[in-house]
Amino acid sequence: MAPRKAWAVAGGMGVVLVVAVVLAVSLTQGRSSQPGCESCRPDGDMMDYLLSTGHISHKDGLLVTWYHAANFRSEMETALSSDVMVLEADVNVEGLNTENETGVPIMAHPPAIYSDNTLEHWLEAVLTRSIKGIKLDFKSIQAVGPSLDLLRKQTEDGRVQRPVWINADILDGPNVPIPAAVNATQFLSLVQEKYPDATLSVGWTTLYSSFTPNSTYTQDMIEKMHSLVEALPQKVTFPVRAVMARAAWSHFSWLLSQSDRYSLTLWQSASDPVTVDDLLYIRKNSAIHQIYYDLFEPILSQFKQLAQKRSGSSRG
Repeated sequence: MAPRKAWAVAGGMGVVLVVAVVLAVSLTQGRSSQPGCESCRPDGDMMDYLLSTGHISHKDGLLVTWYHAANFRSEMETALSSDVMVLEADVNVEGLNTENETGVPIMAHPPAIYSDNTLEHWLEAVLTRSIKGIKLDFKSIQAVGPSLDLLRKQTEDGRVQRPVWINADILDGPNVPIPAAVNATQFLSLVQEKYPDATLSVGWTTLYSSFTPNSTYTQDMIEKMHSLVEALPQKVTFPVRAVMARAAWSHFSWLLSQSDRYSLTLWQSASDPVTVDDLLYIRKNSAIHQIYYDLFEPILSQFKQLAQKRSGSSRG
């Protein structure tokens, strides 16, 4: 009887060991990805990831390309067939603030509250058919929780082997007369609770008009944002409206100096009169890996040409 008991104990321990190994693998599966690719995961560095895929030759935010508003299925298909490196899409809730509100995350930019594309379908298409980076821009706090649940499930299944940026405007910024930001406390809490292994992309609501006087970002705005994220573990990129950036550059330079986790993403509305001179000034006064440039043509190509020419001259 003693040998049988010994075998029973040993067999039981073997089962426990197998179960423990399976659990460990399942828990780490969402964080692991391609062998030897540390950045091929949701919290990976975007430039390191694009280096690993061969899309960029060195860590320079100017080399990274973006597709705006890949929301409706036709737009998503165009984006997937393009050579852009990162897909940006807007997430809202179906029927938001109406009697038809469903709680289902959809791909739509306000004021649209209906779409032919859900986040679930969007993720399935993007993860199956591309290796592009992902930036999800949340337009309502109601969309955040259920969307992060979907992302977490896909990640636990080992499917999200690329960087993911979680974006929202969480503070009111220049020229905004009515509070319009996504609730900062709720947004940051939901990310920490449901999907902490991602890059935070948090910015300010802004308004700009070429026909009226405009203010720019203040030191108080920048310090308030820093106070919200300084103790968080994630990498953080701050979307900054490019047309206002140079006038507030001393403030943003200070912000970048506060942590090596920080970067800026300069963005442009289609009608914003961004100048190449302003962009060259910012590039000259920052490290090239600290700034992403999400800009429209022709300003982007003009800026790239002059920036590369100056870079070549400085090396010579």
